[in-house]
Amino acid sequence: MSRLPLPRSVFGQLVLVIGLVLLGAAVLAVAMGRQLATRPAAGQLLRAMDGFADVAEELARTQPRESVVRHLRGAGLEVADLPPPPRDLRGAPFMRELLEQAPQQLERGREVRLGRAGTANVVWLKLDTQPALWVSFAFDQRGNRVLRFSVLMLFVGAALVWLAAAYYARRLVVPLRRLAQSAPAIVRGESPPQGTLAGPREVEELARALADSSKDVREAAEERTLMLAGISHDLRTPLTRLQYAIELLPGGDPELRAGMHRDIAEIDTILSQFIAYARDGRDEASEPLDLAVLCRNAVSACEREWHVDTPVYAPMTGKPMALLRALENLLINAQRHGAPPYSLQLSRQDDAWRIDVADHGPGLPVQVAERVRQPFVHGEGGGTGLGLAIVDRVARQHGGELRLSPLRPHGLMATLVLRES
Repeated sequence: MSRLPLPRSVFGQLVLVIGLVLLGAAVLAVAMGRQLATRPAAGQLLRAMDGFADVAEELARTQPRESVVRHLRGAGLEVADLPPPPRDLRGAPFMRELLEQAPQQLERGREVRLGRAGTANVVWLKLDTQPALWVSFAFDQRGNRVLRFSVLMLFVGAALVWLAAAYYARRLVVPLRRLAQSAPAIVRGESPPQGTLAGPREVEELARALADSSKDVREAAEERTLMLAGISHDLRTPLTRLQYAIELLPGGDPELRAGMHRDIAEIDTILSQFIAYARDGRDEASEPLDLAVLCRNAVSACEREWHVDTPVYAPMTGKPMALLRALENLLINAQRHGAPPYSLQLSRQDDAWRIDVADHGPGLPVQVAERVRQPFVHGEGGGTGLGLAIVDRVARQHGGELRLSPLRPHGLMATLVLRES
């Protein structure tokens, strides 16, 4: 059995709760009105009609029938010999109470039926005479008008309460929505925008706590940037001295010297990857850029030959340094683990840019392709295991993703999907 869908937003849930409360209050008001007003009034009327029947029946026993009818009609009452056609007026609460209480309130041989005469409700009372007489009692519509006015006022009051509740619910929801929209910026260490702190006290406390956390994140990022700059300088300086020292060594094996240069270059590459991964790119501001230019610049720095297919202009807003680093990692990964021919294709796909980097090497099994995007997991060709992890993080920072899919009969396709950041 399927359940009714409930609103997921705070505003919708508040409106639903208020509506249920108002509905319950209306039902309670109707029930209390029946118990406190309609039922006693119906009982009182039936007792009065029963007393009238006592007098009319006593008059019928002492006077001729025609005289009794003449007296009743003279009093403004309608009299009939035959029972009136039955009418269903159970929709009127007062008439329904009359029908329900009549068997207990009236003497034996007496009966009531409901009817209408023009716009008035009519109650017919059967007198216990031989032959029977039916006497009508008409009621004007003031009671119904009062009832309709009361119902109208109930609906107007409910609407006003609902509008007031919706206003205060909106005062709660709008600041929360602003906080949700500014959450990515707060996580990056940026200050919340002006107006985010306005709202109910609890929302203001939450916004202040997030602003303090954002400040802590920003200070930690600044300290980390300073530390990374120091590490980069302190480690690269002795590496540079080692390179000069190797060149100044007299004689020596040329292969050993070349191997030492390769080791120093690899250490420098590993150091760059670790610093790039630790910096994570969140401190870089987004700006308008040409993705086609970035792709061509990344390919121009490669030692191998690449087939490049890009549009003339590919505008987007993003982090240029982080994107360039991600593209270089994809190209280096293809050259290190793949085989020529190499290709890079930039194309538009719906609301995103798609960069396909392909090689014709051995490729990767599906289960391995899922793991190599994790930090410090690398293939058989070596490396730091951070290149694809950096690419995957840059893709997520730009609202996209990194896909690794095998090519047939051999090769690997790395697809970088990017959206506006």
